[in-house]
Amino acid sequence: MLRPISILPLIATTTAGSPPASTAPAPAAPTVDPELARLQAMTPVDACAWLTPEKLKTVYPDLEFVVHQHIAPQLSGYAWDTRCTYWAGVGTIEFAKDVPTHTIEFFVATSATADAARARFTSRREGAQSATGYQPQPELAADAYATTNTGVASLYFVHGQSEVQINVSDLSTPNDEKLRRAVALAQAL
Repeated sequence: MLRPISILPLIATTTAGSPPASTAPAPAAPTVDPELARLQAMTPVDACAWLTPEKLKTVYPDLEFVVHQHIAPQLSGYAWDTRCTYWAGVGTIEFAKDVPTHTIEFFVATSATADAARARFTSRREGAQSATGYQPQPELAADAYATTNTGVASLYFVHGQSEVQINVSDLSTPNDEKLRRAVALAQAL
């Protein structure tokens, strides 16, 4: 004769007010990325506050620059990005009466540490060595460099925790002079 098997011991029982037993693991505590946390806690550099019209005046005493575009610092990946564009002089080209004769673009990407900024910059510098008009700029820093193209000279370097790019643009000034002025602006920071 077969004896009936009781399944009662296999059924989980609960007492009033207590949740049923669970075999699922507890959710893992969220991990905190220390680099991102440090970025979120810092006060970022603002490009227009760093390269001011007064600093521009020391390099361009005969021009009055005004802010054309200001992008306040915003967290972008693992850096705070900010931009400031200045214009000076307008209307000297017949077909472009409202185009500025001089443009200074100032880009800043601030990392959590100077080492992080240097690592990001090193990667970009290696890729830029084949760019048009590539020139090392050892007078500014061992790894600083510039590129030149028609009407524009661009300077790249690291300053503290920030990667910096300065574009100096106008059609009438030779690229060597534009580059000299970009270096002078960098040295004024």
